[in-house]
Amino acid sequence: MNKLLNDQDFLQFCETALPIEVVEKLTNNNIRGLENIALRSISTRKKLPANVVNVLLVYFYSAFANQVYNRNDLARLYDYWASNEVRTMQQAVEMTNENIEQVLNSLK
Repeated sequence: MNKLLNDQDFLQFCETALPIEVVEKLTNNNIRGLENIALRSISTRKKLPANVVNVLLVYFYSAFANQVYNRNDLARLYDYWASNEVRTMQQAVEMTNENIEQVLNSLK
């Protein structure tokens, strides 16, 4: 699990922050075009609560921050979490225990 998800202050931030604010924090305000595309791909989906989306972003960017990644991977993970009916922060934190590479490979 990502060490940020053990930080109570950071979890409180995730409860109320906008997804863009979470990504800014995770990328040290270095939001690239790729991040904007990935965020736009999930912004219209309304299947997950905002705080769950924020945990998903921590999970995703902990693995891929400052790397080139498939811009559709974030949307794939979003849909995967939605299909698993992740509705609470606790459920979201539990989902971060899954190996992200294995999950993404199984979704492609």
